[in-house]
Amino acid sequence: MALVVTEAELKNAVTPASCYLDSQTRWLDSPCSDAPELLEATDERRKLRTVHSTLVVEDDPDIALALQDLLEFEGFQVHCASTCRQAFSVIEQNIYDVVLLDLGLPDGDGSSILDKLRVSHPLLPVIILTASNRDIGSLPAFAHVTKPWVRRDLCSVIHRALDAISTSLAE
Repeated sequence: MALVVTEAELKNAVTPASCYLDSQTRWLDSPCSDAPELLEATDERRKLRTVHSTLVVEDDPDIALALQDLLEFEGFQVHCASTCRQAFSVIEQNIYDVVLLDLGLPDGDGSSILDKLRVSHPLLPVIILTASNRDIGSLPAFAHVTKPWVRRDLCSVIHRALDAISTSLAE
């Protein structure tokens, strides 16, 4: 499933993610032209933002590192797991605000992690990242994002997941 972002969402995006390279390594034409204003707004957001914890379950070390760098730049605390076994272990030891989950793992199907999280942490948003062509529409995840992703779009999905969980907890 491709991620769709409206023109209005792009114009209203004032996040650090809207200013760096996209997946085709081109500089984006965006609000970055006003760098001092953007830096000031970014610094203000960082001061106000609560640190969110993210679990990245990805077996490809290059992809895991890219996700970790992206999320740390966004201000997240990031833990990575490369297998189902590692993911189960860190889930028992830590509390996460969002999980990015690859389905194709060397020791099993990532959907088993999703199944466990639906029971143990039913409100935890899980975003599936996969290059697989299999039908993933029936999996109960917050969102499905196909690799390769556009950085700002992935960040937008993550922030929407965090907003959704905040709204659910407030009700």
